[in-house]
Amino acid sequence: MKQTLQTSIWSYRDIRLVLPARALSFAGDSIALIALMLRVSDGHGPAAVTALLLAFAVPTVAMIPFAGRIVDGFDSRTVLVWSGLLQVVAGVGLAFVHDLVHTLALVCVLQLGQAVAGPAWGALIPRIVGEDLIGRTTGTSQALIGVATLAGSAAGGLLVGWVGTRGALLVDAATFLVLVLIAGLVRTRRRPEPGTNPGQGGVMAGLRAIFGDDVLRILVPALWLFVVVGEAVNVVEVFLITDELGLGASWFGAAGAATGAGAIVGAWYSGRLRHDRARSIGVVVGMAAIGGSGVVMGLAGNFAVLLIGATTIGLGSGMLNAATSALVVTRSAERVRGRVIAALNGTVRSFSIFALLLGGLAGALLGPRGTFVTCGVACVAAAAIAGVLIARTADSITDATKDSELEAVSH
Repeated sequence: MKQTLQTSIWSYRDIRLVLPARALSFAGDSIALIALMLRVSDGHGPAAVTALLLAFAVPTVAMIPFAGRIVDGFDSRTVLVWSGLLQVVAGVGLAFVHDLVHTLALVCVLQLGQAVAGPAWGALIPRIVGEDLIGRTTGTSQALIGVATLAGSAAGGLLVGWVGTRGALLVDAATFLVLVLIAGLVRTRRRPEPGTNPGQGGVMAGLRAIFGDDVLRILVPALWLFVVVGEAVNVVEVFLITDELGLGASWFGAAGAATGAGAIVGAWYSGRLRHDRARSIGVVVGMAAIGGSGVVMGLAGNFAVLLIGATTIGLGSGMLNAATSALVVTRSAERVRGRVIAALNGTVRSFSIFALLLGGLAGALLGPRGTFVTCGVACVAAAAIAGVLIARTADSITDATKDSELEAVSH
């Protein structure tokens, strides 16, 4: 057991291929989002920008019944190569269209591929490193993705100014092509288990696995609540900074960068949590940090206080996301992991869409400061409730961790 825990994830050849390639792909996604936001906002109103954001979100929700079945029902290499090629085609298409309708349609196609590729990679990575290194690998992966996303966001505007929107979108398509090549080079394969029918169940199989676990049935609904109240503030953040504090667009970008940097550190730290109990506490602490920081930002009288709040929100978000992802994988049976991850991704996206609507309504009724404070208090309350419920399941968490370790030793 000690030897397993001391093993570096980078000693695995496939991990050395997969994690950097996935991070590169997320950098390409950030570049594409900047390029598309600039294209859509030029000559179109806020409704067009909202439509673009929905185009990124809705396909993941629509694919909930199908994505998990595909991931659990077919060879992982086949799934990853074909979903990646779909994204390559959509990315190239986006580079050569200009009108809003075709742009939105191709973004939907792009996200259809992502709705399958995301769970496929999420279910394959545990096969590469083994059960005991899932937490560390998840934290490292999300930290790398955070770095890549920040770099992509910074590079997106520069690329659009240098090579235009088409060039920037072709860069994104190239990152998907790299991921397709890596999928073909990865030696580890994930195939349906003999005697099982992964085509059955779909989203319900994933949700049954979540609600059948003593820990996940508490933390996943808590995550959904966090998404609703936490992401609602994203709608009004720009108004808090520019209107309430009277700062310029560059300060808004600095706050976003601080949040991203905090998320990288939070995800990295979460990867150092070795047991389910520690990860469960990490989720609760992350939620509380996000809520408390939301209140701080809502009451901030200057940019320094706002920056502290934004950084701490990032820390909490990174810890929450990485710890939840690791728990979902470690506490789910291998044969249904594709459906569990797909169900989690799809439901989170559903609540993200609701958060956009809630944020707009809350901003109109409460104003930017009131929205931050109210959502922050709601997050803290949710964290307190989840913490109490998790404390009551302490024996279940310990037993599940021991069972996982014994199973790993027996193999």
